[in-house]
Amino acid sequence: MPSRPLLRAAVRVLFRAAAAGIAVAAVPLHAERIEPPLELLHAPVNMLVVGTLVEIGPNGRFVFRRERVLAGRYPVPERIDVLSPVPVRSAKVGRRYVFGYTQLKPDPRKPGAMVADENGAVLLTNAGLEPALFPDTAQVRALLEHEEGEDEEKEGESHELLERLLKALRGGERSLQDLAAAQIALDPELRERLDDGDRARIERTARDARALPSARATLLKAAAAHSQAYGDWWQRAALEMVTTTPVGGYSDKTPDPSDLILVAMDVLDMRAVKVPLPALKRWMWSPNPALAERASVMLRRESPAVERSVVQQALADPKLPGQTRKFLDDHLRRLDRLDARLKARKDGTG
Repeated sequence: MPSRPLLRAAVRVLFRAAAAGIAVAAVPLHAERIEPPLELLHAPVNMLVVGTLVEIGPNGRFVFRRERVLAGRYPVPERIDVLSPVPVRSAKVGRRYVFGYTQLKPDPRKPGAMVADENGAVLLTNAGLEPALFPDTAQVRALLEHEEGEDEEKEGESHELLERLLKALRGGERSLQDLAAAQIALDPELRERLDDGDRARIERTARDARALPSARATLLKAAAAHSQAYGDWWQRAALEMVTTTPVGGYSDKTPDPSDLILVAMDVLDMRAVKVPLPALKRWMWSPNPALAERASVMLRRESPAVERSVVQQALADPKLPGQTRKFLDDHLRRLDRLDARLKARKDGTG
């Protein structure tokens, strides 16, 4: 694998050529891990810019007027037309944003290589960046302008970053909550520096029903994977989520907790933690069929007869949500076919 300085040098050459309109060959980039969001935003292949949104175009395109370049190594035009790979509903014309983008994409012909993207500038999307678009506030600037250089090993500076991240977890800006959770989860240096107070604050956020479900899910997965670093609270927290979260969500004004519950079920199931049957049964009435399916799989491990019984109970309820009813109808037919095959094998007729 090429060293980081050589890789950065190669990328600088690519960008200079691209800025001059010269065709460039693929540059090999090795991605063996998910990069923490701050590291990705400050990667030499990417740009981090402050700009005023002047136009929202069709098909996820946004036009910004450049105000300031926070990070990046090639020229930024006065007007930046970027594509968002995921829907952005909260952006408003006339407001200033901090956004990260790239002009490269994976080369389909050469695994591990990157080439210029024919779509031009594209907002970054990755763990904690869905996408990399933030309101231009003092808290956002303080966090995103922080860049850990190769010679930066001072514990005080790392603790300052951690403190900002922990505050962002409890802040009102949702995109920053997601970024902070992903940075805490994916940055091994920060993980090593957590003390008891830090771990307690992370646990409180993960278990707080008012916190952003996606950030809670990120922290829960991190704690389940690295309990020595984050604490041994993940199992209690996951059971609490599965047991107490309302099946229909808290209200129409709060984010859907479905993905959080799926993560909680996954970490409990993968580590063979027994979940009380009533806690699993109630998710069979979820308006999200994916949750009903996950609960069904976990009930099957308890007993195929229990799974079938709960599916039938749910289908007998006229209040069962329509999409879930359709899934469970199909699922019950699959169970019938599976039982018929098993019976035929036992009888010697299959």
